[in-house]
Amino acid sequence: MQHVIIDGYNLIHAVPALKRTLLHDAESARELLIHSVSMLTIRNKFRSTIVFDGMKQEDSTSHKKSHAPVHVLYSYPLSADTKINQMIEQSKSRSQLIIVTSDREILNFARTCSCQTHTSRYFTRMLVDNSDTISEKSESSLSPFQIDEWLKIFGEK
Repeated sequence: MQHVIIDGYNLIHAVPALKRTLLHDAESARELLIHSVSMLTIRNKFRSTIVFDGMKQEDSTSHKKSHAPVHVLYSYPLSADTKINQMIEQSKSRSQLIIVTSDREILNFARTCSCQTHTSRYFTRMLVDNSDTISEKSESSLSPFQIDEWLKIFGEK
């Protein structure tokens, strides 16, 4: 099974609305990203890990929430870049890894290690396409208002 490893803040910075949210509410920006990646993960049936720089705030409500099916890692005391490189190095099936970042050093290292790669901008389009597909299904659990809000977040409206 493919395993997508995402450079969390790098991807947040590729989505204009999440980048704006990050300026005043980092936890909300992370939660919106996690939710969006969860929907794509469920639909496309792959494993996913989002790696954020730093450490989880203990007073945050996020430690009480389940992020299934997305695995969320905080890289402290390492940088997210270093943690992602370690994950690549330690993987026994590198060809099943898909690394999502726009950091050239990580992309080059991942390619050297036979991993697949996507830039954050490309992956953002996948997230938007997934929300479009969801909105076309009658069985969607999102209301039309929620769908419009997600499209605004990803700059499609």
